[in-house]
Amino acid sequence: MGNRARKLGFAAMTAALGASLLAGVNASIPAAAAPAPATAFVATKVMPLGDSITRGVGSPTLSSYRTSLEQRLIRGGLEINYVGSQTNGTGGDNQHEGHGGWTIDELSARLDGWLATYEPDVVLVHAGTNNITLGDGPYTTARKLSGMLDQIRQARPGAQIFVAQIATSRVPREAAADRIYNRLIPAMVARKQDGNITVVDQSTVSGIDLHDLRHPNDFGYSKMAWNWYRAMSLVYGLSGYTGANPYQATRARRCLAAKVRVGGVVRHQTECRDWTLRTTTVRTNGIERRVRIWQTLREDRQTYRVRAAGGWMTRTRVVRRWTGPGNLLNV
Repeated sequence: MGNRARKLGFAAMTAALGASLLAGVNASIPAAAAPAPATAFVATKVMPLGDSITRGVGSPTLSSYRTSLEQRLIRGGLEINYVGSQTNGTGGDNQHEGHGGWTIDELSARLDGWLATYEPDVVLVHAGTNNITLGDGPYTTARKLSGMLDQIRQARPGAQIFVAQIATSRVPREAAADRIYNRLIPAMVARKQDGNITVVDQSTVSGIDLHDLRHPNDFGYSKMAWNWYRAMSLVYGLSGYTGANPYQATRARRCLAAKVRVGGVVRHQTECRDWTLRTTTVRTNGIERRVRIWQTLREDRQTYRVRAAGGWMTRTRVVRRWTGPGNLLNV
């Protein structure tokens, strides 16, 4: 074979070897994958469940604790979507399952349908007030609440459940039952050994936090929102400043239902006043003590008689004094 032929043969072999090596390298490099479709963001679905307190009675807007809670959760880093068959309150996200006057029994009768329809990730339960108002004892009410929690868990195995120790009524008989009922709830939940059920203390919403005998005013609802948020923040790892703690407030605007007599007729009206947490002296059973209580500054017109120009004249003066809410003192 001549030199030229050998050179051509060597060149052909080199080309073939290069092609083979290139094919091997290309085979070892995976084809570029198509970009994965973007995953749509889905907010956490929250179902507020309960009676007229969940609905928002006592608030002029019927927003209950829901609007304030949503704002705190968003600031803390959790986007939510309220779900439910009822619609009350301000803003665009105002669904819930708050049913005025309903007992645990009535809520439980409809609960499976609501859970199947709305599939909540979180359920906020504040229930039992009407059971106690209508005469169910605290132990009976606690057993019914336990059954409701089991019902939620069966329908939504992965849901987070936050169950409230309820706001305390201003009716003495009911308040006594509320206190027993609220003491039973943590032990009842502990027996379930369910790490996704959290007890939230709402019993401190009481006294002048209530618009009437049972329903919070807007300041009371702001306390409820704070309590729900604090419990949820621990479960979801939320942080950051979400707004002032209402329990640290020393001034607050509160609206209270009142009875007034006009022309011999008793009428119901709402009185909105500014209240201040003050240190003052009170006398109890002959003993004086210094306490911190909520008081409001009232103006009263008083008439009095003075001697003038050789006779008696009636005059009027305005007296301003700090007063508490009588037997509704929040000490």
